Amino acid sequence: MQSCSENWVVLLISRATIIHKPNSPEAEAISQDLGKFLLSRKISVEYEDVVKDSLIDKARADLVIVVGGDGTIMRALRRTNSVPLLGVKVGALGFLCESTPEDAKHVLEKILSGKYYLEYRTRLSIQYRGKRFYDVTNEVVVASSKPARILSILLSKDNTTIYRGKADGIIVSTTTGSTAYALSAGGAIIDPALEVMEVVLICPLSTGVRPLILPMSSNLEISLLPEGSQGILVLDGDEVSSVDYGSPVIISRSENPAVFIRVNPPDFYRRVREKTRIPLEV
Repeated sequence: MQSCSENWVVLLISRATIIHKPNSPEAEAISQDLGKFLLSRKISVEYEDVVKDSLIDKARADLVIVVGGDGTIMRALRRTNSVPLLGVKVGALGFLCESTPEDAKHVLEKILSGKYYLEYRTRLSIQYRGKRFYDVTNEVVVASSKPARILSILLSKDNTTIYRGKADGIIVSTTTGSTAYALSAGGAIIDPALEVMEVVLICPLSTGVRPLILPMSSNLEISLLPEGSQGILVLDGDEVSSVDYGSPVIISRSENPAVFIRVNPPDFYRRVREKTRIPLEV
């Protein structure tokens, strides 16, 4: 399966799960309104809290609707297992969203009539000390556990050392995450059709270090060495563990992609221009 592939399919949608941005009366009201709309179309509706741990799989839902921004979508994706997700933008950032609240019902009408396609985005699998964490849609970050303390980092790919040095941290990003933290740290904008991951050092001590673009088939290990600080492990913006010396963070391709349901023709570069304000044309 490609890092970003598109397939026109027709799904039989009879059950939908709606998740909304927490502590947002606006998002909650929109969720209730969309739920009533789906019920009028004979679709059963379940409302879920984004912070719950239970898995939402194809046995529970044919469609997940997330009312919020990219942060809410990231948290919802931790709980979905290949169930198509529709993002309805509420908030400042909505790079992954397909709809606004104003056109959400029109978009749902298209979906229910089969006028949509599925977009697959590759995620990363993360293991540390024998535990597998939730799959990452944007990026995994290893950063210092103490402010203003530098890390001594050993990075290996397929059992071969490719970097040893000091930096404030290290980012391993998917193509989806290339327009997020990795971009802010000096990484490249990567077309989601490519089968790659990106490694970006955060403020490396050596100014000659540049981002690395690696095959998505790569198996990476990040270890911290005693001459630097101990670290923390951050997945899609949330700290999940401390990182000790000598115990590697293991990163590889996940077998479970993120699945987005789309009704508009794909236009990655338009989204980049609109959301990042980066001029890609003159």
